[in-house]
Amino acid sequence: MPRVIRIGPYRFFFYSNEGVEPPHIHVEREERLAKFWLKPVALARSGRFNAHELRKIERLIVTNQERFWRLGMRTSAAEVTARALDVRVTADELIVDLADGRSISVPLAWFPRLLHATPAQRKRWRFIGDGEGIHWPAIDEDLSVAGLLRGTPAPPQVFDRSDRSDYSLQRARADSGSSKSKRSRRARR
Repeated sequence: MPRVIRIGPYRFFFYSNEGVEPPHIHVEREERLAKFWLKPVALARSGRFNAHELRKIERLIVTNQERFWRLGMRTSAAEVTARALDVRVTADELIVDLADGRSISVPLAWFPRLLHATPAQRKRWRFIGDGEGIHWPAIDEDLSVAGLLRGTPAPPQVFDRSDRSDYSLQRARADSGSSKSKRSRRARR
């Protein structure tokens, strides 16, 4: 799912492929990652944030809690223990190598943002935390390793023209078809 909000150095987000768990949100800053429950707002877990920063993040979540709920977030059922070591995206598969020696291969069709991204956009990814998730900045996609292990695809995308959060997927689709549309416009003239 796309980033929900960025405030200062913090990126608040949901994973696209999460299942059913009490409502929560993830927050990331550099190599730090935390998960907060939304009802009531409480820290679920944290990696590398200090107590002062966690209190600051909690206040930001309380302030923006209604917005997070309106976005219809989906959440996960399992705590992540597996960590990603490498990521490859082919024309039709997402392949993730795990620290424990396993490899996960899932259909790219499960993740429309990746499916419609250019090869260059697919190659530009980074780990979230210590490999519990993967982020593609050019298309604003976030996937959890736990969701991949459960075989959870992203939910169907519903586009609302007033919602700018879907802009990156629309842009990826436009970029992948721009040369075709230019040719068809020339042919119609």
